Amino acid sequence: MALIKKKIADGVSLNYLETDKFKTGYMSVNFIAPLDSATAAKNALIPSILLRGSVKYPNMAQINKKLDYLYAASLSSRCEKRGEIQIFGLTASMIDPAYTIDGENLPLEVTDMLADILFCPVTDGEAFNAAYTESEKTNLIDAINAKINNKAYYARMRCIEEMCKNERYGISETGTPEEVAACTAETVYAQYKYALKNYPVEIFFVGSCDIDALADKLTSLFDSIARTPMAIAETEIIKKAEAVKRIDEDMPVNQGKLNIGFRAGASIKDADYPAVMMFNEIFGGGVTSKLFMNVREKMSLCYYCSSAPDAPKGLIIVSSGIEVANREIAEKAIFDQLDAVKRGDFNEEEYESAKLGLINSYRELADSARGLEMWYLGRLLNGVPGDPDSVAASIERVTRDEIITAANRVSLDTVYFLNGTLKGEGEDA
Repeated sequence: MALIKKKIADGVSLNYLETDKFKTGYMSVNFIAPLDSATAAKNALIPSILLRGSVKYPNMAQINKKLDYLYAASLSSRCEKRGEIQIFGLTASMIDPAYTIDGENLPLEVTDMLADILFCPVTDGEAFNAAYTESEKTNLIDAINAKINNKAYYARMRCIEEMCKNERYGISETGTPEEVAACTAETVYAQYKYALKNYPVEIFFVGSCDIDALADKLTSLFDSIARTPMAIAETEIIKKAEAVKRIDEDMPVNQGKLNIGFRAGASIKDADYPAVMMFNEIFGGGVTSKLFMNVREKMSLCYYCSSAPDAPKGLIIVSSGIEVANREIAEKAIFDQLDAVKRGDFNEEEYESAKLGLINSYRELADSARGLEMWYLGRLLNGVPGDPDSVAASIERVTRDEIITAANRVSLDTVYFLNGTLKGEGEDA
């Protein structure tokens, strides 16, 4: 699937993935910002405040009424991070014009609505609507605080925070509750104006549409904005850990969470990164991996145990849920499996299973418009060309020796343990 790219304005691009596989079109407007604690919370608030109302659709009831009229189209906010880049903006989905009664051009109609929400928000002078701002601040703080309720997610997040404490990657893309609370209708609006002028913008459309008509419309919308797009700093890659950090944190739950952070020695920008992906898949990436088959199944040391790479940052994080009493033996067992891969102690079945699992995951990308969009956006932000088929082909070519070499570049950085202090009663994580 070829990516068609069109320039809309200074620092604004339209990326088109043409496919007739879906009955809906998927569109996103993504502001690309450096991950910074001074702006993360404000950037995270902007999309949700925008979706509260605009000049033409002043409240959520009016927005939803218009969306219903557009064949139940949908709008949503987005705030994510890829490496040390914060991505925030709006997404939309709408049915393909081929399925409308009179052939309405829904991509263009939804774009008009999206533009009104993006460029004409409800304001009070040089500030967002105060009630909308305070309401969305409360929602965001609640969402941040609720992360602790998912102990597996929380432990992984805390491991990364400690591992990357002195790096931008350790910053949350939503900011902290304190940073959100400090935001005002005035400061968030000022950041919104700054974003329109200074942040690069990547617009995606996945589906079928008249790409030239969409590009013309978007160009006319951005014509009125004087833009001076900034350059976004590249993600810092630390290829080798210098010292091992050990962090223990007590919490009144039954189950312990052992998370181990490694520096992979390579990132998505490296030509040999497919070997890192194959290493991770054999080590802990799937149900035939060494962590799953040995530590979880044969040794019964973990309720779950797996590893996941962070390609833009060059990390690999092992996540596991264990009985507190099994901490030391589980940790040793995880390191033993890593050492086994480093020695080349994996058979042909493990090698082929890992390869097939990864290749199938790339084939499955085509089953989701949003999945395709996020995959291409991530590659675009890291300056890595290609499509899922070409990456799958590169995985097909990875040799055993390359996997062993990749495994031996992996270095231990951080061991984080969420210590469950309950003894068989109360919350069961």
